[in-house]
Amino acid sequence: MDKKKRGLLEMIGATFIWGSTPLMGIFSSLPSGVFVFFRVLFAFPFIFYFAIRRAGIREFFRLKPFWPLLLSGIALGVNWIFFFWAVNTIDVASAVSIYYLGPIISMLLAIWFLKEKGGVFIYISAVLAVIGALLAAGGVKFSEGIIVAFLAAVSYGLLGFFSKIATIHHRAVTVTAWQILISILITAPFLFLSEWNFTFRAFIVSMIAGVVHTALALFLWYDALNYIKVSLASILQYLDIVFAMVLAWIFLGQVPEINQIFGAFLISAAGVLAARS
Repeated sequence: MDKKKRGLLEMIGATFIWGSTPLMGIFSSLPSGVFVFFRVLFAFPFIFYFAIRRAGIREFFRLKPFWPLLLSGIALGVNWIFFFWAVNTIDVASAVSIYYLGPIISMLLAIWFLKEKGGVFIYISAVLAVIGALLAAGGVKFSEGIIVAFLAAVSYGLLGFFSKIATIHHRAVTVTAWQILISILITAPFLFLSEWNFTFRAFIVSMIAGVVHTALALFLWYDALNYIKVSLASILQYLDIVFAMVLAWIFLGQVPEINQIFGAFLISAAGVLAARS
């Protein structure tokens, strides 16, 4: 198979898997913090093995500086808690559309604080993304779920920002493994703070979310980057929104409204414009 074609197929496979992630959080019937704990717990052995194979054990334990690993790990855990809280509170289309303000927030933070080169198109993208998020949220009464979805977007932006700093000093796969490990630690208290019942279905769904939706999807993502450009990968990630909407329609009966579809389109267009510029 042609290498570029392989990269495209792997990237589309990863985005499809991530697009189905909201369904896993809903089907588990677990509180968001508990679901995230089991997701990262099941994912960590595979991610750790992958990191050791790619970077080596010495690289994994080369911790200086540790603070970007710590902050990005906290951001990952908080980000997923807010995200699954949102999809359990409002419809998937609104939650996912608002959530994808995150990459735009990451770009703006990198321009403002890391002095990365920006341009007028980045700010146009930011405006388009905000308009798209407001449109996507417009079909839902202003509620706790909308606020939580925006908090998920902000924490997603912080995750991208701190990850960017971390990858200046550490390999990306090492950063990912530490983020997963730190997320296990910060979500563990939810096992005692939440009321939950770990049924057989919850166990199976959480295991699939960890092994498939986290470990396998990340492997596909990293492997795809060997064959396609990061800018193209950044564009293709917005297929997550499309897949999430379609799957929520099929499995949950959540038919997206016109304003949500148009809002998702604006956010996707903003992300593509920012990635291209």
